[in-house]
Amino acid sequence: MDYAVVDPDDLEPEDGRPCELRRLGEHAGLEQLALNYFRAKPGEQIPLAYHSHEIQEEAFVVQSGVLHVETPEGEFTVPTGATFTAQPGAPHRAHNPDDAESVVEVIALGAPAVDGDAVRYDPGEEVR
Repeated sequence: MDYAVVDPDDLEPEDGRPCELRRLGEHAGLEQLALNYFRAKPGEQIPLAYHSHEIQEEAFVVQSGVLHVETPEGEFTVPTGATFTAQPGAPHRAHNPDDAESVVEVIALGAPAVDGDAVRYDPGEEVR
């Protein structure tokens, strides 16, 4: 397949996640780029844990709402239309705070598309 149109509403959400996750890239046949849609209600986080990636670059493009991203350098507030990026080795935890006024919708991109390179991060540890 050389082309694809994927509507997140046509996909079933993944089970066992802290928020709604729909894997766009998988359904588009992408092999080199992870492409996911997230929808987080107030109080929900996007990743399974505070983490970094060993080799994957990651970007979160905010479609609606305001995304908050906790890092060792402080918290970033990412408004609708803006993009947050994290380089390999940069710990982060994207979430929608308990006191948020709305849902946050995010398109997440990661390259290369790899499994198993997420490393759990403890905020009490030093960053490498």
